[in-house]
Amino acid sequence: MTMVEERGGLSRDSHSGAIPRADAEAIIRRHQQTAPVDILAIARDMGVAVYTDRLGPEVSGLIRRDQSDEAGPSGYLILVNQDHPFNRKRFTVAHEIAHFMLHCGGPLHGNGGGPLHEIRDDQFYRALSGPLEREANELAAEILMPWHLIDQLQGRGITDLHELARTLRVSRQALAIRLGIPYDQDWSS
Repeated sequence: MTMVEERGGLSRDSHSGAIPRADAEAIIRRHQQTAPVDILAIARDMGVAVYTDRLGPEVSGLIRRDQSDEAGPSGYLILVNQDHPFNRKRFTVAHEIAHFMLHCGGPLHGNGGGPLHEIRDDQFYRALSGPLEREANELAAEILMPWHLIDQLQGRGITDLHELARTLRVSRQALAIRLGIPYDQDWSS
């Protein structure tokens, strides 16, 4: 397991589990001033440690509560599949941060009826039931591709999907979904 970012941000005592939504949104806004959004700085400032590891071909990433020294000050850590492409890893970190904000500190419970301590996302981000995964995907897209940055880039003349995706450091498919345009085409050209 390789740590991606130094720990920092909030102290472990500042919250128990997920960060308060208003605090998280302020952290996100602070890092959405320029493209690409620094997703590792967002995780660090939320007190979540991020690591890469071999997770197998079917797992994109996971977030878990962990009381070891490997966890961030919040008591959570994110593991990202080191074998996935760079932009996929960025989206996975954003997706797991969304789970941290929306699902880790709340009323969700694991199979045993206790608090949910780990969310493991497969390659299609389907760890939890449909609406919860959609929420995490939508928030991940908002984090990495905020409308004001897309508008800013388009205002500078960057309107080509490939160039916008490259500038935002997201996949063309993720950006196409965010923009509401068809994405089931050959992206090889």
